[in-house]
Amino acid sequence: MTRAVVLVTDPAQLALWRTLLTGEELTSAAPVVLRRHDRRSLRGWAQRVEMFHTEDRLDRLHDLTGGWPLLVGRAHRLHGELGDPDEVLRRLAGLRTNPAEARAFAEATGVYANPLLAVGYRALDDEFAEGPFDLESAVTAVAVRIEDEDEARWIANCLDTLQAFDREDTQLRLEPLLRQCVALRV
Repeated sequence: MTRAVVLVTDPAQLALWRTLLTGEELTSAAPVVLRRHDRRSLRGWAQRVEMFHTEDRLDRLHDLTGGWPLLVGRAHRLHGELGDPDEVLRRLAGLRTNPAEARAFAEATGVYANPLLAVGYRALDDEFAEGPFDLESAVTAVAVRIEDEDEARWIANCLDTLQAFDREDTQLRLEPLLRQCVALRV
């Protein structure tokens, strides 16, 4: 007989995350990370909810939301209220210029759920900006800042789990929308 328990957590349970992401304790638990939408999954979502039908609108929706479910959900709600996809896209564009909205979004992603995560994120932004890096380079950049390699490894893995990075094979980049919002938050 096999038993399973599914726990859905958020950044408020970072102590549990540490155990799962670092492998410090022997456990049979396996984390499953819910990913941001990519262009393909966003297209499937748009077809399912019958919104943002054109390629141009889908591309713009992806660029303005970064695929973040929180923002895709906002687009869905706004579309229901306004019924005009172009107006929805105009309103979503305001996130990149409104410091209060940018702050709320950056905080909702979890990168500020722990002071060390915020320091780690800033270290990566300072070191790599928009450029590519791999996970080991991320660990090194954070370790240089906080002077603790074990903590740096946890921070890099946690930021990866929080979807703070875009992936291209083994190369990572700071996710652009989050990076812009973090810059406005300061």
